[in-house]
Amino acid sequence: MTVCQSCSRESPEGFRFCPYCAHPLAEAPAPRTERKVVTVLFCDLVGFTARSDRADPEDVRAILQPFHSLARAEIERHGGTLDKFIGDAAMGVFGSPVAHEDDPERAVRVALRLLDGIRILNERHTGEPLAVRIGVNTGEALVTPADGVREGLNVAGDVVNTASRLQTAAPVGGILVGASTYRATSQAIEYEELEPVIAKGKAEPLRVWRAVAVRPLATITERGAATPFVGRHLERSLLEQAFLRALTQKSVQLVTIVGEPGVGKSRLVAEFGASLSRLAPEATVQWRRGRCLPYGDGITFWALGEIVKGQAGVFDSDSAPDRDKKLTELLAGLVAESSERAWLHVRLAPLVGGDAGTPVEREEAFAAWLQFIEAVGRVHPLVTVLEDVHWADPAMVAFIEHLAEHATASPLLVIATARPELYDRYPTWGAGMRNAAVVSLPPLSEDETTTLISSLLHAASLPPDTQELL
Repeated sequence: MTVCQSCSRESPEGFRFCPYCAHPLAEAPAPRTERKVVTVLFCDLVGFTARSDRADPEDVRAILQPFHSLARAEIERHGGTLDKFIGDAAMGVFGSPVAHEDDPERAVRVALRLLDGIRILNERHTGEPLAVRIGVNTGEALVTPADGVREGLNVAGDVVNTASRLQTAAPVGGILVGASTYRATSQAIEYEELEPVIAKGKAEPLRVWRAVAVRPLATITERGAATPFVGRHLERSLLEQAFLRALTQKSVQLVTIVGEPGVGKSRLVAEFGASLSRLAPEATVQWRRGRCLPYGDGITFWALGEIVKGQAGVFDSDSAPDRDKKLTELLAGLVAESSERAWLHVRLAPLVGGDAGTPVEREEAFAAWLQFIEAVGRVHPLVTVLEDVHWADPAMVAFIEHLAEHATASPLLVIATARPELYDRYPTWGAGMRNAAVVSLPPLSEDETTTLISSLLHAASLPPDTQELL
């Protein structure tokens, strides 16, 4: 039998055209297999086999369907591929067919979201509660993509077997990750190391970690530097000048730092932040940051929400009433008029995860957010760092530009970091603004690269052949 490449129906041997759609028949192309680094997630319902053994098939389907829908939605929302459902288990793959630099982090975030989703399902439905075990592992695999973009990958390799073993060893309601996943995500995820796991087919016990929670806005901007600051002195000087201009003129300044991944944008921002005490020794400079996310729910104004939460002292673990209380206390110190505080509270509460209330028009929300940031800046000079603006939604970009164009009487420096694709999505970014500047970061020069590598290798100099190779 030959399968038609157009309608996917089988045709008898000897036919040159499909008898159903008349499409020319041809031999199916050989499967394309490639070696890729992927992160595999296994999620299994605990005790479901025993429960389904005594249940009606329709009841089994009623239990599985919400779980399957939850798994599919979370995996695909975070840029992964639902590889397959195996009865009461789901397998997701991150890194194929589309690879992202943070695929391991995305997989662990999905695992944590699945635990939250299972808790919500249990709250909504009566009967015996559901529970899951999840295993996540990162490594090389041979991947054969199927016709579908989102489902049907054939992933083979030890990474799959190990992820399955981790899932089996995970505690009920827990997530276990392997060493490679842990190393790739330890800056973004909080972990607890458990006793090594003896896994079938493994010569040595596996080191495992239990994922606890997402760390608040993980970024290298605030990490300790392991190398000296090399080059970029002119670029840092431009940031310092923009800050001094905002400070002396009590105005808003927008500086966009553009560069390829890993070129040093975050390091430059961190070095500038360390210089603030020298630039304004008598001022208490406020430093707030937010990161634009490429995936997830409710991320349109995520970066702005992080800034407001940081100012109010709101933590991810806070309940909605606690968030509202902290926001109320913050506004009490910023705004004297009670009616104005109430007006601002309603429009800021959704950003911190408080009571959203009645939705308002975008122009009104922008006006409130602008007024809040101006009020914060009037207390002490304010530096806001918006990271990964190339991922920002159009609405967030519109607010940043609104802030840069309309903020007054408040010393405010807005630093936006982005990759060059920012201008592919938003060609007019910063155009026509007199208070906007762009800092483009090229790769380090040959001498600067030599200095950096020598520092990393703890060597005063390198042999010429080694230096040329590096």
